Amino acid sequence: MRVKSELPILKSQPIRISSSSWKVDYNTFVELDPKTLNEKWINFTEDLLQMSYIRDNIIWDIGWYPEANPLGEYGLELIKNLDWSNPIESYSTKDKVALLAKLEYLLWVVGQGYYN
Repeated sequence: MRVKSELPILKSQPIRISSSSWKVDYNTFVELDPKTLNEKWINFTEDLLQMSYIRDNIIWDIGWYPEANPLGEYGLELIKNLDWSNPIESYSTKDKVALLAKLEYLLWVVGQGYYN
């Protein structure tokens, strides 16, 4: 007898974006909170979300470091002119709410032309 098991549906993490000049390069950032998680660490990868700001050649990148490790944390980097060795902003936290607040703040700051 085969048992049919359903995989849980994971929703994309909502993010407030204040400008239409952002382009999503990839998105696997879902509504999982690492504080309440006891499995599914495979969803926490180094490549969660990347967006490009078309007007100023800026990328922000979010990942989980080390990948799939319960002891890890979110990392956010803001990159200009593809200079990955020298991010213009770098932030890390285990707290998803703090990460989203920082992300939305940086989206606004970039949109205001602070890094032109």
